[in-house]
Amino acid sequence: MSYDERTTSEAVIEINFNLYAFRESVSNYQVSYQDGWIVLKGKEGEYLSREFDNYAVLVYPVNAPKDLLEALSVKNEKIDKFREILYKPRYWRESVTIHLVKDKLVTGTDIELVPFNGVDLVNDILRTEGAEFKTIDDNLVISVTVERPLTAQNLGKALYKLSVCLSLYYRIKEAQEDIALKIAQEALSELQ
Repeated sequence: MSYDERTTSEAVIEINFNLYAFRESVSNYQVSYQDGWIVLKGKEGEYLSREFDNYAVLVYPVNAPKDLLEALSVKNEKIDKFREILYKPRYWRESVTIHLVKDKLVTGTDIELVPFNGVDLVNDILRTEGAEFKTIDDNLVISVTVERPLTAQNLGKALYKLSVCLSLYYRIKEAQEDIALKIAQEALSELQ
């Protein structure tokens, strides 16, 4: 089954952690203002954006659900957890894309997560908190349930869950690599 984010998502949210790079990336767009949001118009279409002191959000389509726009209008401290995870040399990213799909927030494939052994076991635990890893078109995404209508508080809680799951993913991958290295070294000693 093919996953087409343009038709399955109510809205796409791009959180940018580097304001300078974000401003540079949107510098060629026509700018107008609507309900406290910046409307960016370009060849690819229209986007809504809003800047805070340490991040910016980009939302499309411009007719995104009102509860989402209201929830994103307030600075959310939980977003800093993403920066903490993604601002490491091995995983460096200056933005993260999140899709709103009904009562779920789902990471975009742009963070390039790959399926891992034991994901079903991990999901058995995560589902108790409304979170799970899903494989879509050979990519792994993280999905968390969010209470609707959205508020700044329940959106913040869902974003935090996404960031904790992203951190869990990287910790699992590192642990699997450590175990693989240890087993390979043991096997090498048997070969000698």
